[in-house]
Amino acid sequence: MAILRGIRFIIDAELLPAVIESDAKVVVDLVNVGVASSADIGLVVNDILSLLICFPISISFVPRSANSFAHSLAKLVVSSVEDLFWLESVLPCMEALVLTDRSR
Repeated sequence: MAILRGIRFIIDAELLPAVIESDAKVVVDLVNVGVASSADIGLVVNDILSLLICFPISISFVPRSANSFAHSLAKLVVSSVEDLFWLESVLPCMEALVLTDRSR
C-alpha cells in the first residue's frame, strides 16, 4: 500500500520521472514481473501496474538493511494520524541516518 501511495504522491506533485525503492520484495517482484496474485495484495499490485503504464516511474527492491533512513521514516509516519511530506529537507532527528545510508 505504501508503494501505491508513493506513486500517487509522485504523480500529484509532478515529481516525474521517479524511482521508488522498497524493501517489500514480494510486492516489488510482482510489480516488476507485471503479474498480480489472486490474493488481496493482487488488487494493490493491479492498481500499481495501471499507474506505471501511464507514468515514468520505476520500482526497485532495496534491502531494509541498506536503507535504514526509509525504514525509520516509515515507522515515524505510521504513528502519525495525518499524511506527512518532506521535500528538499531532512528532519533533524533523521540526519544521522541519511549520512549512514549515503556511506553504503
